[in-house]
Amino acid sequence: MQKVLEYKDWRNFKKVIDKAIESANNSVSEKKVWVVEVNKPIKTGKGKEEFIIDYKLSRYICYLIVQNADPSKEVVALGQTYFAVQTRKQEITLEEYESLSDDDKRLYQRNLIRQGNYTLQHVAANAGVRNMA
Repeated sequence: MQKVLEYKDWRNFKKVIDKAIESANNSVSEKKVWVVEVNKPIKTGKGKEEFIIDYKLSRYICYLIVQNADPSKEVVALGQTYFAVQTRKQEITLEEYESLSDDDKRLYQRNLIRQGNYTLQHVAANAGVRNMA
């Protein structure tokens, strides 16, 4: 996520992760494991293999990382906007959704997933193009 969110320095991105973990811990009554520390092998400049600390992140922490990241970065702003729009859609449509038949509910969910996948692909493609430049 560090590269996708365009953070060059690990120490700056680690602050965002820590802030997201703090937010997650403060939002639930019991402690949960949001992040698992793992060792990741890398090749050094001399061809030697070393291990660095890396993390496996829960989906919730990934969401909070985007929400706590630097909004002056375009990809972060796009992610924050995406989540805000999706949340608002959910709020508006909950009442409408309850009034639908079972078949209409399935069709509605399929359309939401298709729209979400399109948006995520668009954001990921744009992030990939910027990172290659």
